[in-house]
Amino acid sequence: MVVAGAAIGVAFAAAGAGGASLWPDAAVPLAAALGGVALVYALHELDFVRLPVPGRDWQVPVEWVSGGFYRSAVIFGGTVGFGVFTRVPYASFPILLAWLFVSGNVAYGLAAGLVYGVARAISIYSSARCGQPEEVISVGQRFMSWAPALHTVTGFALTTFAAYLLTALALS
Repeated sequence: MVVAGAAIGVAFAAAGAGGASLWPDAAVPLAAALGGVALVYALHELDFVRLPVPGRDWQVPVEWVSGGFYRSAVIFGGTVGFGVFTRVPYASFPILLAWLFVSGNVAYGLAAGLVYGVARAISIYSSARCGQPEEVISVGQRFMSWAPALHTVTGFALTTFAAYLLTALALS
């Protein structure tokens, strides 16, 4: 998950850097649009509006992860770690990818991707010591109980990010 997260962060930032070299004047309008989208999705995360979060509701097939621990870990971690093939629970992730594209900074892409991969992996690592299926379910339910608070934190983070982008553009 960590390696895949880093790879997706680098890929979006590198694509943005390539795009910026082809269209250097695009950063300001893209940042303005992203600020507006981030503000709308902040309202979504704070439960004022309901919007679809970009992503897929696809799950890793059981057959893919039933061939031994290391093979399963690589397939599952690689697929989920990219974050674009499966369900994305928070609107901040697509906004992050869009920002990495707009900024075009590969070092930021690497750092953000690593943090994302570690965050996605925490639940997996937390359940690694579980001996019984009921324990795994309990760990999952505990993480799911944090979702409302995490959506609120994400909503305020997106509000702050939108304010930063829109204020910076207005002052420039």
